[in-house]
Amino acid sequence: MDLENKFGIGDIVTLKSHPLTQNHSSIKDLSLLVPPLMLVKEVYLEDYKNKKIFSEEIEKAQISDFIKYVCVYFCANTSKFEEKTLFESFLISHKELNFYRKDEVDENGKESISLIDEVTNYVSDFNYLYGKVVQFKTKKLEHRKSYEKKNNEELKKTSYQTPDFILSGIKKEPQEKLFYPNGNQRKITSEILYKVMWFNYVHQKFSEEYLPKKFFVEGLEI
Repeated sequence: MDLENKFGIGDIVTLKSHPLTQNHSSIKDLSLLVPPLMLVKEVYLEDYKNKKIFSEEIEKAQISDFIKYVCVYFCANTSKFEEKTLFESFLISHKELNFYRKDEVDENGKESISLIDEVTNYVSDFNYLYGKVVQFKTKKLEHRKSYEKKNNEELKKTSYQTPDFILSGIKKEPQEKLFYPNGNQRKITSEILYKVMWFNYVHQKFSEEYLPKKFFVEGLEI
């Protein structure tokens, strides 16, 4: 059996429980309850011959999955990147979310490209330049989220919006242990990592982190 991953490096994903999967574009839930939009950093494909995905006690009850992803998001409350490994069964693409967009019709009365399509068409293959200002690919989506309760104080308590970042380094990711002894794919990682810098207001210092180049796009209007 050949495993085929649904998502790749740099893809935007979130939990299937995200409220914008429902057929409306404004979030009814408290912001504290809304999961972040994340980017795929690594893909792991389990050894399906030795992986147990069904319960030994309850027939046909799935308890695990063959494919999992290391997902990254930026937490504004801590001003740092967070990682979480999640099974494919828990995730959906940002393409399945409903987003409101102010400029749905342009000045000529024609329907403009949807926000989802715009973000999907981002090009992350720009030339590296030390000191270039770049944006995390989820920035515009997180910024454009709309809540039904406009004066909701909870909005101030949690946020996954990101600052702009400055490119401060670049390196190659070692491509090691990518395959099992039988030749099957074991994991997928980024070949090139960019180091980005930002001001960490929580610790009142400048922080840096290496992340896949596909996580970033050149400065866009938000």
